[in-house]
Amino acid sequence: MDPNLGIPVWSPQFYKQPLLLQDNVYESTGRAFYHGFVFEMAKRFAGNFSLNLNYTLSKAIDEVVDFNSDFQATNQLDLRAERALSSFDQRHKLVAYGTVESPFELGQDALRTALADTSLTTILRANSGRPFNLLVGADINGDRHSTTDRPPFAGRNTGLGPDFWTVDLRLRKRINFGDRGNVDFIAEAFNLLNRLNFQSVNNTVGNMPGPFNVQGRKDVGPSQPLGFTSAFDPRRIQLGLRLNF
Repeated sequence: MDPNLGIPVWSPQFYKQPLLLQDNVYESTGRAFYHGFVFEMAKRFAGNFSLNLNYTLSKAIDEVVDFNSDFQATNQLDLRAERALSSFDQRHKLVAYGTVESPFELGQDALRTALADTSLTTILRANSGRPFNLLVGADINGDRHSTTDRPPFAGRNTGLGPDFWTVDLRLRKRINFGDRGNVDFIAEAFNLLNRLNFQSVNNTVGNMPGPFNVQGRKDVGPSQPLGFTSAFDPRRIQLGLRLNF
């Protein structure tokens, strides 16, 4: 019995009261499915060069992404319509890195001595975009939730977010102080090629017609439907010094 309305909560009249804004019930009924294939390779060449590669081909499917009313089903009477690609689905992911170590040793000529105890590592990271949900931005089905309504006939997570790839670089030079310790001079560059990697898309598209397999657009502003709203960091370079003793 609701103390304010005087109506049992199981009564149909309870859900027709104008004073009732929302009635959220959380259940552990969502399901998730994951299929994946992983390929890994590691190879060391001639003692001074090594290469590592990891590639993942996967598909993630679920019916809900979180315990939050903003992610509830658009139509509570048709939960099967919520089964779609997960917001965490990432079809392709690649990480490859190689390390080159100096073949020179201390005690040789000046140039070789300067290059001794030096290593260079480069990393390539790339992945395909993740799905995102299309939203109208208004309560069109009358359930008093304006953050869950998709355009009519639009499936869940039918938008595809931007892909991502970047190249990072790390250079290390070690100087020894006999048996007492050593010092490492480190230079690192992230997103070395300064690629513009978009991060998120404005998914409030209004009552748009199909087809609904859409992607972000570079030709519109962030406040417009499907415009990119944020990006990952541009090129960053940092220098470091580490003392080991």
